[in-house]
Amino acid sequence: MTWPRFAFLLLVTLLPAWPAAAQTPVGLWLHDNKRIEIEIAPCDDRLCAKIVWFRWPNDAKGVPLVDLKNPDPVLRARPLLGLSVLEGLRRSGENLWDGGRIYNPDDGGSYNARMSIEGDGTLRIRAYVLLPLFGHTLIWTRLPNSAGSGP
Repeated sequence: MTWPRFAFLLLVTLLPAWPAAAQTPVGLWLHDNKRIEIEIAPCDDRLCAKIVWFRWPNDAKGVPLVDLKNPDPVLRARPLLGLSVLEGLRRSGENLWDGGRIYNPDDGGSYNARMSIEGDGTLRIRAYVLLPLFGHTLIWTRLPNSAGSGP
């Protein structure tokens, strides 16, 4: 057997045993409501995310959307575009992040958060109170790395 053929057979034999590389959630994601893009980025040793695109960025009067439902009246005038909505997530396993907080501008609530990248490449974000059992799961879809691309 020739050396190139041996090397090829060895590679084909060992490839299935090679551990799958952990995926990263860093990048652009389409919210499951298909109206919002979120960009996840490193923030020191954790991950955070902000809103970078809206399908409809303005209200009926043409005014940019603001954080109207925020419980703090001082923050109700801040724009939603660029708003930080996810913070403090740290890797807790392969394709798993935990210990974060997610902010929902639709109700002004801030919740515990964990997320995982599934086998199909989607991102599952579990927003919850107290225990993950008491929560809601969002499914985000990865987008090409260009802000404002839309679906």
